[in-house]
Amino acid sequence: MSTFRAVNPHTAEEFGPEIEGATSAQVSEIIEAAHAPLLSPKDRSSLLSNIATAIEADRAAIVDIAMQESGLPEARLNGELTRTVFQINTFAKLVGTGTHLDVKIDKADPNYGMGPRPDIRKQNQPLGTVAIFAASNFPLAFSTAGGDSASALAAGCAVVLKAHPSHPNTTRAVYASIQKGIASSGQPKELFSIIEGNDPHITHWLATHPKITAIGFTGSGGVGKLLMELSAKREVPIPVFAEMGAINPVFVTSSAISERGEGLAKGSVDSALMGSGQFCTKPGLFILPSSSSATFLSEVEKYLATLSVGPLLNKGIADRYSSAISALSKKNDLKVFSGNTAATGIAVAPTFFVADWKVVSSTPELLEEHFGPTTVFAIADEKDFVAIASTLEGQLTATIQGTETDSVKPLFSVLSERAGRVIWNAFPTGVSVTAAMQHGGPWPSSSSHTTSVGTDAMYRFMRPVAYQGLSQENLPEALQDSNPWSVPQEING
Repeated sequence: MSTFRAVNPHTAEEFGPEIEGATSAQVSEIIEAAHAPLLSPKDRSSLLSNIATAIEADRAAIVDIAMQESGLPEARLNGELTRTVFQINTFAKLVGTGTHLDVKIDKADPNYGMGPRPDIRKQNQPLGTVAIFAASNFPLAFSTAGGDSASALAAGCAVVLKAHPSHPNTTRAVYASIQKGIASSGQPKELFSIIEGNDPHITHWLATHPKITAIGFTGSGGVGKLLMELSAKREVPIPVFAEMGAINPVFVTSSAISERGEGLAKGSVDSALMGSGQFCTKPGLFILPSSSSATFLSEVEKYLATLSVGPLLNKGIADRYSSAISALSKKNDLKVFSGNTAATGIAVAPTFFVADWKVVSSTPELLEEHFGPTTVFAIADEKDFVAIASTLEGQLTATIQGTETDSVKPLFSVLSERAGRVIWNAFPTGVSVTAAMQHGGPWPSSSSHTTSVGTDAMYRFMRPVAYQGLSQENLPEALQDSNPWSVPQEING
């Protein structure tokens, strides 16, 4: 049995207790025990609210350990915890209404337009036990009690969480809070379980276990594609909802540079370096107009030279970043802008690359996501922006920085085919928790057209079931004429 310890990114030193990695038998035992009782909308709402309350009550302890394990500042982590509590409570409010069940009732009709119609009633039901993989870059908002876990619980599923080894003690602290909320709701602790370890085989054991009915994942394209492959080869294939990142292109018009060039340059740098460049929505590609790129890039280079970033989340991320940056920096046709390296810890230097679009488009490495404080500035004729957008693969986001004088509708039209979220005059690194949010885009940014943020994220872990010709006593509560759960019912269309 392998063991590991947490690492403080500020010092690159191990600390805390030895954590034992799960064995194959233990993984199977945890999954077999997982179960979620059927709850009314009111009781499920109460469960979620109690979990949110318990996490909020433990805020200070959770944030303290997360700071040590992630190297992220206190304000950032407090914001993540606030987001975590908010999104759980948002789901609680929604499921309390019962609208998520999407009840449709078509009663028997002998005179129906297509001939006699039987009694048919449909509702959404939970998939069962789902495996959630915690993300490295958001130890609270996309980890133990993050959006994937919260939406699966809201859907009525049992959750088996693969803890991320970059922040194991944070995971344990949040898990303890979740269990407090479950206990205060009178529900079984097996509703939510965690699996610890850094053995890559755990991914295989989870994805192939016959009781796992779906997977939620936020992380690299390599692991996301592995999960899809494992799940497709099962005797009974299951869906994988993987959000795998993107380069999130930003198109900058000449009029935008003319109107607000200095502020836009600094904002672009700040967005690319936010969280040390470890956001899946980091803008990894800026397309600049050749007519006014020189002054813009001069501001970027000058500003970047004054900056350093916080430590990266773990040594593996830093090693991959350094290797990619080193290889790109050796290319003769790229101009390199550099920032400063912090003195201690898992530190790297922010590094930006500049080239003509013809060079960028013929260099595949420049159109790949590189996790860390880097981005690419591609220079092109503004009249070619639409054609350039047409060549890009699927993205989480796509942005235009422009002015009201720009004719951008054709560009927006193409970008809407390439991205899950299209943005005007903002940066993509903020992802709001709201009903209209779409966080997920065309392949290869995501494995499906679904979202992992916002209330619609819940529907990934539900499926519609129709009941035909059943007696009232045999129907689920939400489909009965008496409607004991008082949920919205759409009757006869």
